[in-house]
Amino acid sequence: MWFVVSDKRYEFDNVPPETFAAFKAAFAKGRYFNEHIRNRFRYRLIGTGNDHG
Repeated sequence: MWFVVSDKRYEFDNVPPETFAAFKAAFAKGRYFNEHIRNRFRYRLIGTGNDHG
């Protein structure tokens, strides 16, 4: 799963498809992310909005 915030791109590992689907369907995506994804899955910074390629 990819998540972009403040021009930074993060990749989250092993997010179950049902969690990702619920995130996409959530009205308050930030709230869902904070309650169900943040601090529950490994992630890494992939790049920033200034990256070219």
